[in-house]
Amino acid sequence: ESSVEFMKTWRKYDEDHSGYIEADELKHFLKDLLKSFERTVTEEQLITYADTMLQLFDRNRDGKLQLSEMAKLLPVKENFLNRPIFKGAKQLTAEDIGRVFNLYDRDGNKSIEDEELHGFLKDLMELVQEDYDADDIEEFKEILLKECDINHDGRIDKDELSMVLVSFTKASQGPGEGPDAEDEESRRGHADGGASKE
Repeated sequence: ESSVEFMKTWRKYDEDHSGYIEADELKHFLKDLLKSFERTVTEEQLITYADTMLQLFDRNRDGKLQLSEMAKLLPVKENFLNRPIFKGAKQLTAEDIGRVFNLYDRDGNKSIEDEELHGFLKDLMELVQEDYDADDIEEFKEILLKECDINHDGRIDKDELSMVLVSFTKASQGPGEGPDAEDEESRRGHADGGASKE
């Protein structure tokens, strides 16, 4: 469903908290998945299924699934942050920020924390790099909380999320784009006396 549910699933099956889903953990995941479809399988079939999944999704061939590989196996409906309003947006409205906040604040406690925060970070990470693992998410979390968690509670509230999203949309705009681009052009024109360069 959403990246928040994805992260809950990840934490459940990464039983040893290694940051990877190894073959045995993948077997547990597949067994539970098949059980939800009321299918029982033998241990031998489970091993075959797990091997097949690793062959299909283990891109770096290390015998285990990192976060980005598992995300391909269990895709979410939509990365909300991938919508055009967040990529190259000149301005985010309070409504846009509220929509994002409500998407990740699954328990309605007015903050994004734990799996909610990891789901948000996973979605942000997917926008900037295709290949990532649990360590990358943790590193990203440390940076984000250091820069944007104003009250240092280890969670992101709506005002803090606003800072994150505004920073992200500015960073996603190339040079010469966004609301400051015209001002920059006019400053450059005045700085060189309005003369054109040849």
